[in-house]
Amino acid sequence: MAKAQARADSRRLLSSVEAEARRGWPPGLTVWTGDDVYHLDRAQRAILGALARDLDPAFARTVFGEEKVDVATVVAAARSVGMFAPRRVVFVRDVSALTADDDTIQALTDYAAAPPRSSHLLVRAPALDLRRKLHKALAQSGRCLTFALPEGEARLVVARETLVELARERELRLAPEAVQLLVELTAGDLERIEHELDKIAAWVETAGSLVTAAVVLDVAAGSGLVSGWAAAEALTRRERAAALVALRRNVDAGEVPLRIVGGLAWRARVLLQAKALAETRRKMSEIVNITRAWRFEDDLALGLERYDLDELLGFPAKLLAADRALKSTALEAHAVLESLADRLTEPRR
Repeated sequence: MAKAQARADSRRLLSSVEAEARRGWPPGLTVWTGDDVYHLDRAQRAILGALARDLDPAFARTVFGEEKVDVATVVAAARSVGMFAPRRVVFVRDVSALTADDDTIQALTDYAAAPPRSSHLLVRAPALDLRRKLHKALAQSGRCLTFALPEGEARLVVARETLVELARERELRLAPEAVQLLVELTAGDLERIEHELDKIAAWVETAGSLVTAAVVLDVAAGSGLVSGWAAAEALTRRERAAALVALRRNVDAGEVPLRIVGGLAWRARVLLQAKALAETRRKMSEIVNITRAWRFEDDLALGLERYDLDELLGFPAKLLAADRALKSTALEAHAVLESLADRLTEPRR
């Protein structure tokens, strides 16, 4: 629940950042961090956009991040307020570009404690390692904006809510099954959802017309999303060979392995929920509506026959093990995902 709350706070944080940026962003050190890159990017755009107003980049803005740079150089640039500009903006695109020793870290903390009145030092750092002195100083010395993603079902719930908001902004009206399908195809990744909505908006000829799941499939067919969906379909049907082939194609096509695992986790949760409902003798039509499995009702029915409840209860641990293996070992993605497919679809005993 803590993670879900962090994600909800992340949305409110963005709204607060946008409002404050419109009023005038305060001077000093600002760091934005966290794994919610979607909202982190929007906060970055809001702050930089507000500070760029009335600025001549030649006099007032400096960007670092393409090459390694010492923190002392960055701080000196932030302190050098020119006479031809109302404010000084220094932006570090990537925290990994910064180098520092104890003296230069002290220069950073001194700047953060008492920045010049019209000076802004901005650092993008999606990942901060607080065991490192520089990263700890960045997190604690100035203003640190943290955008955190939740895990599991909470992430997908928020993805659906945000998808509806983004669709409304584009004057798109999505059928419930289209919303569900798009969230599943993207594994709840908001960056990908926004990209697909832009394509759908360009595809649909009449603003306000209903976008069905068939339209989502037509648009997604050329983006690699449907191939990711194929692996989830094979998992639902307990078809080991088809799952292995689909996963290999995903990785070979450049799909991010963690996103693939996220898509499989989504389908595994639907299967587990559906199986629990089936155990209470609910009708298939009810199960489909409750789990929103309109686009794969036949496959879901097969899955309920081919998996027992104990097997499905074991899925979360297997998915978590694959997630950790991809994040923390040197194993190739092919090996991790193929092992996962084997474990999820192994023959019944």
